[in-house]
Amino acid sequence: MIIFCEECGARNDLSSENLGEHLHTFKCTECCELLMVSKPSMGEGGLNAFAKMAFECGSQELSGKPISVMIVDDSTLLRKIIKEMFSTDDQLQVVGEAEHGLKALELIPELKPDVVTLDVNMPVMDGLTTIKHIMIKCPTPVVMFSTLTGQGSLETFESLRYGAVDFLQKPSSLLKEDLKSQHELIISRVKNAARAGIDTIRYLRPAQVAQDKKDIGMQECQRVFAIGSSYGGYGSLLGLIPEIKPQLPAAFLSVLYASAPHVDAFASYLDRHSRIAVRRAVDGDPLQSGTCYLASALEQVTVKNESGKLSIQLQPKKNGDTPGHACDTLMTSLSDTLKARASGILLSGIGEDGVAGIGAILKGGGHAIIQDPRTCLCNDTTAMTAKQYDLSVVLPGVTMAEAIQTHCLDTSY
Repeated sequence: MIIFCEECGARNDLSSENLGEHLHTFKCTECCELLMVSKPSMGEGGLNAFAKMAFECGSQELSGKPISVMIVDDSTLLRKIIKEMFSTDDQLQVVGEAEHGLKALELIPELKPDVVTLDVNMPVMDGLTTIKHIMIKCPTPVVMFSTLTGQGSLETFESLRYGAVDFLQKPSSLLKEDLKSQHELIISRVKNAARAGIDTIRYLRPAQVAQDKKDIGMQECQRVFAIGSSYGGYGSLLGLIPEIKPQLPAAFLSVLYASAPHVDAFASYLDRHSRIAVRRAVDGDPLQSGTCYLASALEQVTVKNESGKLSIQLQPKKNGDTPGHACDTLMTSLSDTLKARASGILLSGIGEDGVAGIGAILKGGGHAIIQDPRTCLCNDTTAMTAKQYDLSVVLPGVTMAEAIQTHCLDTSY
């Protein structure tokens, strides 16, 4: 892996094999500036292949007008690299640059960019503070763009909670064979953020988190909700799970398109910000009401009903297996096991995973809740499902949580 110092531009060669799963700190060979980088999060194949699929998804078409982008980064070198990258695509136009968040807040109301790329670590005003002000004062699609924002990082989860629509790592592994695909991915994700527009933006207020969750699971689990999401799922879940009330007689199972360590990190973060308990799904665990269980799409997740006792069945997929239809598998299993007591929820996503699963739940007499495609970072899955089954759609966050509560309390099912 080749890392260029943001301060002096010097080249630093690192072996990715020696990097840990989290942050790696080292000194620049030239200026001795302390640098940090996180290990590429997906490795080869698997979910990395999925990430490369996320090019310009959604049904919204680009207009003839270029997408205006503002770059916020304290490194002159990185701003230059990012600007040159965007200049290779005639659908993107850089309209402004800022070296810190305070300057960005001055320019955004004047320039009105379609998308802002925002670094995390900056002097004067850092990225997380900046995004809070942007969402409150001048809501604009923001893509967090840093060596620190990768799947599983605290900075990523915080930025999404504060209103970012996507997160990307800066181009850091500048090997020739990787450079083109890396730039294509970054450009496509910025375009997706522009397509999603302000409908996806929301500053998520802190939920009134229960200090004591000992009473979780005291009610009988009468319903189970399978939640499907892929591209954009982190943000959608951050908007939904903290709004669900713990008193509901229901459990929630969600499959994330992320590797197991990142699901672990997200479960821990989401639990700290939610009134219901959020746990990592474990094979054999009983399903308890007031609890959300998270699994990886690289695991096969089903539900077992043994003498009225519901439990999670989880098996890691074999090496080389792709995520495939993880959401379909979960939803179909849930429908087979619970029939009318099964419900399916589809959030932001790319591709068809979840479409057949929702069909299975509806066929079994269950209920479906679909996120409004206009509020999805990628609306492939939700738009396709709503059209195929002629379903109404629901706004994310509080509105969807209310729809879940209404369904749980409906005694006609």
